[in-house]
Amino acid sequence: MPIQILQDDEKLIYTMAGSKIFYRRISTLKRGSIVRIHTKRGKTDWNAVTTDILMVVILGWEAVQVKGEDVPFDADLALKLPEDVLSEILALSGGAGDDGDNGDTEKN
Repeated sequence: MPIQILQDDEKLIYTMAGSKIFYRRISTLKRGSIVRIHTKRGKTDWNAVTTDILMVVILGWEAVQVKGEDVPFDADLALKLPEDVLSEILALSGGAGDDGDNGDTEKN
């Protein structure tokens, strides 16, 4: 795959069950910065890393509901989206890594 330049105004769409989640990709540099922020004494808090990455990549939504009513986008509420949706967006955005981001892990 050729090198792609990420645009600051990038807006991709993830669609599921009639809802649209707008997201953007995250650069490896930005992802690495977030990982470093949450690494202390060789241990990385992957829950905090995942939360921060999702806060960067999720931009908005359409037709997302709470108790059957559409709700306006709220970044904090975005973290309450179903886990499978968050995992998919994390993977599509480039936020998921192959460095064991499931719980606290020790870096070598």
